[in-house]
Amino acid sequence: MTYLFDASSLVNLVKKGFLNAFSQGATADLAIYEALNAVWKEHHLLRKIDRESALTLVEVLHGVLNAIDTYSIKGFEEEVFNLALKEEVTVYDASYLHLAMKNGLTLVTDDIKLMEKAKKHVKTLTSKELKTVTT
Repeated sequence: MTYLFDASSLVNLVKKGFLNAFSQGATADLAIYEALNAVWKEHHLLRKIDRESALTLVEVLHGVLNAIDTYSIKGFEEEVFNLALKEEVTVYDASYLHLAMKNGLTLVTDDIKLMEKAKKHVKTLTSKELKTVTT
């Protein structure tokens, strides 16, 4: 295993149909909530995608998230909280960063703020950069 995908990269890779990238990766258990919320937002608030497209994305995300390893921060709550404070990121973002650090994984994220903070601790890639590395 090489990569830890955050929700932003999961959604973007699924939308682009680049599913083979997930064969080398894992995610955090909170990714399902964040990914579903991103799809909901694109459909319901931003009106960028129709309901059918949103449901298709949800189906594909379900398949991906059932196929890849999922990590939890359970037992490391204090470390994650302190990392969030130190790096001035949300606990959600600190969770991905902590898991990448702890497991020696490259963090794949399309969240520029998280990427800038994470670069000090782990290797990072955007989903677009990952496509060029793995194709």
